[in-house]
Amino acid sequence: MASETEKGLPDWYSLGEKNADGEVDMSTTKNIQWVARLGNKTYGSPIVSRGRVFIGTAGKSYEDAAVLCFDEKTGHELGRFVCGPSQTKADNFGVSSTPTVEGDRLYFVAPYPEVMCVDLNSWLKPSAAAGTTDSARHIVWRYDMAKNLHVMQDHVASCSVLVYGDFVYVCTGNGRFKYTDKPFYPLTPSLIVLNKHTGQMVARDDEQIGEQLWRGQWSSPSLAMVNGKAQILFATGNGLCYGFEPVDPAVKVIPDRWITTTLRGPIVCYIDVKGKDTGGLSPAEYARKFTPLDSMEKPALPLEFRYSINLPVITPVNSIPTARVPDVPILKKIWWFDCLPPEYRNAPFYARGGKGDGQKHPCDIIATPVFYRNRVYVPIGGDPVHGSRNSRGNLVCIDPTRTGNVTRSGKVWSYDNLNAALTTVSIADGLVFVIDEASVIHCLDADTGQKYWTYALKSDNGQLNSALLAVDGKLFAGKAILAVSKTLKVLGTIEGSAATSSSTPCVANGVLFTVHGKSLWAVRDKGEKKPEVSLIPPPSATSATPSQ
Repeated sequence: MASETEKGLPDWYSLGEKNADGEVDMSTTKNIQWVARLGNKTYGSPIVSRGRVFIGTAGKSYEDAAVLCFDEKTGHELGRFVCGPSQTKADNFGVSSTPTVEGDRLYFVAPYPEVMCVDLNSWLKPSAAAGTTDSARHIVWRYDMAKNLHVMQDHVASCSVLVYGDFVYVCTGNGRFKYTDKPFYPLTPSLIVLNKHTGQMVARDDEQIGEQLWRGQWSSPSLAMVNGKAQILFATGNGLCYGFEPVDPAVKVIPDRWITTTLRGPIVCYIDVKGKDTGGLSPAEYARKFTPLDSMEKPALPLEFRYSINLPVITPVNSIPTARVPDVPILKKIWWFDCLPPEYRNAPFYARGGKGDGQKHPCDIIATPVFYRNRVYVPIGGDPVHGSRNSRGNLVCIDPTRTGNVTRSGKVWSYDNLNAALTTVSIADGLVFVIDEASVIHCLDADTGQKYWTYALKSDNGQLNSALLAVDGKLFAGKAILAVSKTLKVLGTIEGSAATSSSTPCVANGVLFTVHGKSLWAVRDKGEKKPEVSLIPPPSATSATPSQ
């Protein structure tokens, strides 16, 4: 979420006004190169490759989910890849997966969920009409995770794929669905690896993360070069972060071979404590005292008790779950780290409903792990609609040079003086920037975790899902532009009525590409200066104080 090379970005711009037809009047904008219309909702983020801008969006129905392509210089739409109907329906969030482009191939996860590889030369050739309805003919390969792996996703598939070497690393997004009338597959892999040329599965994790989930999984895998050696970083819906070895390209894989696996245990057993006084007992202590299981239920495996309010889908305790999974090599763990403090895990979990406890409770991880100077940074935070709102978060700095369970030995520092955070941190000039679900930005020292300042974005109505972007000494955050500095400085603001979004901006060739409202904006410094207005930090901003 940072660029060390891009320069010349403006510290102010205006989105202008709309004309009688509801279109943006470009003559009223400031420091805007072009603007392009998107779908009804946009949760994916733009990326730029070879003079083209790609971004996922949503249409009127879930069948209209699409990846759009625009000319980088003009904003003219060059192509519209429509995912089309699927037997597995998802909520209408559109293509929330930020595309990955390598050469003439585009990779992304469709919301159904399918991993897709698209031929850009075929899709974007001049004779192909933008908005064509036969997008499927441009697909090189597709991997249907719902059909092949019984993946069940909460809301939508949103993972951005990682391409490294000849392989594509993908979070399946398999989750513990919030409705009990849908099946739950706890043994479905959470991290899979596909051959980027053929789509054949070549490796998977065997951590059985599904049984340990709170709800869903939305974090994307990322790459770290630890002392010159590659690691695949992966954060999960049960609050852990892993470092895996990359796939060995020399290992031969027999295609389409399957095996039956069984749950190793424990079985997670939720205790619904709605309206009950837990008396300060841990879930295990509560279970020993009040025996929440029916006397006829004989556990087939050891049990792990957790508190819940309104139960999610659970695994029966009187039988050992089995599943048919691909017979491929298992990803090798290098290290793993529990990002949730123990007191968070022992608190009630709001599986449904829109109100959290305002204190501490279990969280998953939605953000992507960030690697910086031989350190890994991960914040925790769940869906505010399902209990995370106003709940305490935690940001950890991990030493990835160690091996095994590094929850204690690999902890460099942690910072819990923030609300739950949904977004990936931004790191620049030795500073970590993170925004929590209360729309408060925290500036920390990357080496020590010391807090330098906080700043509340009042204009974002208490929540901002978009990650911050640090570039050219500027921190782009919603409608505010701050300085990348140990001292809080408000450089400018973004004028216009269009709302901020859950899409994270990107920068390329001196232009910022960002989503406001239902449009994609190309922002560049055209020499148009901001009005001379004194910008004074509001009372909500705080100066430097120790973090712990």
